[in-house]
Amino acid sequence: MFTLLQCIFCICIFPTYAARLKCADFPVAFEYEGPEEIKCVCETARAAVTFLKTLGLETTEVITIRLVEHLPPHQIHNLVGCYNPSSREVDLLTYSKAVELSQENKSMLGIGISEETWCSYAAHELAHAVSNKYINPATKSHLAGEYIAVVTQLAVLTPESREKTLKKYQNIEAYKSRAEMSVYYYLFAPNEFAVKCYLHFVSLDKPKEFIERLVNEENGGWDGY
Repeated sequence: MFTLLQCIFCICIFPTYAARLKCADFPVAFEYEGPEEIKCVCETARAAVTFLKTLGLETTEVITIRLVEHLPPHQIHNLVGCYNPSSREVDLLTYSKAVELSQENKSMLGIGISEETWCSYAAHELAHAVSNKYINPATKSHLAGEYIAVVTQLAVLTPESREKTLKKYQNIEAYKSRAEMSVYYYLFAPNEFAVKCYLHFVSLDKPKEFIERLVNEENGGWDGY
Protein backbone atom coordinates (compact mmCIF):
# COMPACT_ATOMS: atom_id res chain seq x y z
CA MET A 1 0.00 0.00 0.00
CA PHE A 2 1.19 3.50 -0.74
CA THR A 3 1.29 5.24 2.61
CA LEU A 4 1.38 8.69 4.11
CA LEU A 5 4.79 8.43 5.68
CA GLN A 6 6.85 7.44 2.67
CA CYS A 7 9.49 9.88 3.81
CA ILE A 8 12.58 9.11 5.84
CA PHE A 9 16.00 10.41 6.80
CA CYS A 10 18.51 9.59 4.08
CA ILE A 11 21.87 10.45 2.63
CA CYS A 12 21.79 10.90 -1.13
CA ILE A 13 24.21 12.27 -3.71
CA PHE A 14 22.72 13.99 -6.76
CA PRO A 15 24.15 16.21 -9.51
CA THR A 16 23.97 19.99 -9.66
CA TYR A 17 20.51 21.24 -10.60
CA ALA A 18 19.78 23.53 -13.52
CA ALA A 19 17.15 25.70 -11.83
CA ARG A 20 16.75 27.11 -8.34
CA LEU A 21 13.66 28.81 -6.98
CA LYS A 22 14.02 30.75 -3.71
CA CYS A 23 10.64 31.29 -2.12
CA ALA A 24 10.14 34.94 -1.25
CA ASP A 25 10.30 36.13 2.36
CA PHE A 26 11.02 32.80 4.02
CA PRO A 27 13.97 30.37 4.09
CA VAL A 28 13.04 27.64 1.61
CA ALA A 29 14.44 27.03 -1.88
CA PHE A 30 13.72 24.42 -4.55
CA GLU A 31 16.23 22.95 -6.99
CA TYR A 32 15.17 21.00 -10.06
CA GLU A 33 16.01 20.07 -13.64
CA GLY A 34 13.78 20.53 -16.65
CA PRO A 35 10.34 22.13 -16.93
CA GLU A 36 9.01 21.06 -13.55
CA GLU A 37 5.53 22.15 -12.55
CA ILE A 38 5.97 23.53 -9.05
CA LYS A 39 3.10 25.97 -8.64
CA CYS A 40 2.08 24.85 -5.18
CA VAL A 41 5.41 24.13 -3.51
CA CYS A 42 6.28 27.61 -2.27
CA GLU A 43 2.76 28.24 -1.02
CA THR A 44 2.72 24.92 0.83
CA ALA A 45 6.22 25.50 2.19
CA ARG A 46 5.14 28.89 3.49
CA ALA A 47 2.12 27.31 5.21
CA ALA A 48 4.36 24.68 6.81
CA VAL A 49 6.95 27.17 8.04
CA THR A 50 4.20 29.42 9.43
CA PHE A 51 2.50 26.49 11.20
CA LEU A 52 5.76 25.29 12.73
CA LYS A 53 6.51 28.78 13.98
CA THR A 54 3.29 28.73 16.01
CA LEU A 55 4.73 25.69 17.79
CA GLY A 56 8.00 27.43 18.61
CA LEU A 57 9.91 25.66 15.82
CA GLU A 58 11.69 28.14 13.56
CA THR A 59 14.60 28.31 11.16
CA THR A 60 16.61 31.17 9.71
CA GLU A 61 18.88 29.01 7.56
CA VAL A 62 17.68 28.28 4.03
CA ILE A 63 16.40 24.73 3.62
CA THR A 64 16.83 23.36 0.10
CA ILE A 65 14.36 20.89 -1.40
CA ARG A 66 15.65 19.03 -4.45
CA LEU A 67 13.17 17.50 -6.88
CA VAL A 68 14.60 14.19 -8.01
CA GLU A 69 13.70 11.29 -10.28
CA HIS A 70 14.77 8.56 -7.89
CA LEU A 71 15.20 7.95 -4.17
CA PRO A 72 16.98 5.08 -2.43
CA PRO A 73 14.74 2.04 -1.83
CA HIS A 74 13.65 1.40 1.74
CA GLN A 75 12.91 -1.96 3.28
CA ILE A 76 9.49 -1.00 4.67
CA HIS A 77 8.04 1.83 2.60
CA ASN A 78 8.45 3.19 -0.89
CA LEU A 79 9.81 6.70 -0.53
CA VAL A 80 8.35 9.98 -1.74
CA GLY A 81 10.84 12.15 0.11
CA CYS A 82 13.75 12.07 2.51
CA TYR A 83 15.66 14.49 4.71
CA ASN A 84 19.44 14.51 5.18
CA PRO A 85 20.23 15.98 8.63
CA SER A 86 23.91 16.38 7.74
CA SER A 87 23.35 18.71 4.78
CA ARG A 88 19.91 19.94 5.92
CA GLU A 89 18.64 19.19 2.43
CA VAL A 90 15.42 17.49 1.37
CA ASP A 91 15.00 15.23 -1.64
CA LEU A 92 11.47 14.91 -3.01
CA LEU A 93 10.26 12.89 -5.98
CA THR A 94 9.08 14.99 -8.89
CA TYR A 95 5.33 15.15 -9.29
CA SER A 96 5.42 12.89 -12.35
CA LYS A 97 7.40 10.25 -10.46
CA ALA A 98 5.08 10.52 -7.47
CA VAL A 99 2.15 9.91 -9.83
CA GLU A 100 3.88 6.78 -11.17
CA LEU A 101 4.52 5.51 -7.65
CA SER A 102 0.92 6.17 -6.65
CA GLN A 103 -0.35 4.22 -9.65
CA GLU A 104 1.83 1.27 -8.64
CA ASN A 105 0.93 1.40 -4.97
CA LYS A 106 -2.66 2.61 -4.90
CA SER A 107 -3.40 5.81 -2.98
CA MET A 108 -1.60 8.68 -1.31
CA LEU A 109 -2.96 9.99 2.01
CA GLY A 110 -5.83 7.60 1.48
CA ILE A 111 -7.34 10.01 -1.09
CA GLY A 112 -5.20 9.57 -4.19
CA ILE A 113 -2.47 11.62 -5.81
CA SER A 114 -2.92 15.31 -6.61
CA GLU A 115 -0.66 18.32 -6.79
CA GLU A 116 -1.86 19.28 -3.31
CA THR A 117 -1.06 15.93 -1.71
CA TRP A 118 2.32 15.86 -3.46
CA CYS A 119 3.13 19.32 -2.10
CA SER A 120 2.12 18.17 1.38
CA TYR A 121 5.14 15.85 1.30
CA ALA A 122 7.34 18.93 0.97
CA ALA A 123 5.69 20.18 4.17
CA HIS A 124 6.35 16.82 5.86
CA GLU A 125 10.05 16.95 5.05
CA LEU A 126 10.35 20.63 5.93
CA ALA A 127 8.96 19.75 9.35
CA HIS A 128 11.77 17.22 9.75
CA ALA A 129 14.33 19.80 8.68
CA VAL A 130 13.05 22.50 11.01
CA SER A 131 12.34 20.31 14.05
CA ASN A 132 15.53 18.26 13.89
CA LYS A 133 17.68 20.88 15.62
CA TYR A 134 15.16 21.16 18.48
CA ILE A 135 14.96 17.46 19.31
CA ASN A 136 17.01 16.45 22.34
CA PRO A 137 20.41 15.42 20.94
CA ALA A 138 20.74 12.82 23.69
CA THR A 139 17.85 10.85 22.18
CA LYS A 140 17.16 12.30 18.69
CA SER A 141 13.67 10.88 19.10
CA HIS A 142 12.43 9.46 15.81
CA LEU A 143 8.91 9.49 17.17
CA ALA A 144 9.05 13.20 18.00
CA GLY A 145 10.19 14.02 14.48
CA GLU A 146 7.48 11.92 12.87
CA TYR A 147 4.75 13.30 15.13
CA ILE A 148 5.65 16.85 14.13
CA ALA A 149 6.02 15.93 10.44
CA VAL A 150 2.66 14.18 10.09
CA VAL A 151 0.79 16.85 12.02
CA THR A 152 2.32 19.51 9.78
CA GLN A 153 1.50 17.54 6.63
CA LEU A 154 -2.15 17.19 7.56
CA ALA A 155 -2.35 20.78 8.82
CA VAL A 156 -1.33 22.29 5.45
CA LEU A 157 -3.97 20.41 3.47
CA THR A 158 -7.17 22.19 2.54
CA PRO A 159 -10.02 21.42 4.97
CA GLU A 160 -11.69 19.35 2.24
CA SER A 161 -8.66 17.15 1.60
CA ARG A 162 -7.90 16.76 5.27
CA GLU A 163 -11.48 15.72 5.97
CA LYS A 164 -11.28 13.10 3.20
CA THR A 165 -8.18 11.64 4.82
CA LEU A 166 -9.73 11.61 8.27
CA LYS A 167 -12.90 10.05 6.89
CA LYS A 168 -10.83 7.34 5.20
CA TYR A 169 -9.58 6.39 8.66
CA GLN A 170 -12.70 7.31 10.61
CA ASN A 171 -12.40 4.26 12.84
CA ILE A 172 -9.00 5.40 14.08
CA GLU A 173 -9.06 7.14 17.46
CA ALA A 174 -6.75 9.85 18.71
CA TYR A 175 -3.84 9.03 20.94
CA LYS A 176 -4.89 9.76 24.49
CA SER A 177 -1.38 10.57 25.71
CA ARG A 178 2.30 10.53 24.81
CA ALA A 179 2.62 7.26 26.70
CA GLU A 180 0.43 5.52 24.09
CA MET A 181 2.58 6.60 21.13
CA SER A 182 4.92 4.08 19.57
CA VAL A 183 7.47 4.32 16.81
CA TYR A 184 6.70 0.69 15.99
CA TYR A 185 3.11 1.60 15.16
CA TYR A 186 4.45 4.32 12.89
CA LEU A 187 6.67 1.81 11.07
CA PHE A 188 3.90 -0.69 10.39
CA ALA A 189 0.79 1.49 10.14
CA PRO A 190 2.03 4.95 9.12
CA ASN A 191 -1.27 6.35 7.83
CA GLU A 192 -3.08 5.33 10.98
CA PHE A 193 -0.24 6.73 13.09
CA ALA A 194 -0.58 10.07 11.29
CA VAL A 195 -4.32 10.27 11.90
CA LYS A 196 -3.94 9.32 15.56
CA CYS A 197 -1.28 12.01 16.01
CA TYR A 198 -3.27 14.71 14.25
CA LEU A 199 -6.43 13.97 16.22
CA HIS A 200 -4.38 14.02 19.42
CA PHE A 201 -2.78 17.34 18.42
CA VAL A 202 -6.05 19.15 17.69
CA SER A 203 -7.45 17.96 21.02
CA LEU A 204 -4.72 19.72 23.00
CA ASP A 205 -5.41 22.90 24.94
CA LYS A 206 -1.74 23.90 24.80
CA PRO A 207 -0.19 22.31 21.68
CA LYS A 208 2.96 24.44 21.81
CA GLU A 209 3.65 23.28 25.35
CA PHE A 210 3.20 19.64 24.30
CA ILE A 211 5.64 20.03 21.39
CA GLU A 212 8.20 21.67 23.67
CA ARG A 213 8.01 18.72 26.05
CA LEU A 214 8.06 16.23 23.20
CA VAL A 215 11.27 17.52 21.60
CA ASN A 216 12.99 17.86 24.98
CA GLU A 217 11.99 14.52 26.44
CA GLU A 218 14.75 12.24 27.60
CA ASN A 219 13.02 8.87 27.60
CA GLY A 220 9.35 9.26 26.65
CA GLY A 221 8.24 8.19 30.11
CA TRP A 222 6.38 11.30 31.14
CA ASP A 223 2.70 11.29 31.97
CA GLY A 224 -0.08 13.55 30.72
CA TYR A 225 -0.91 14.89 27.29
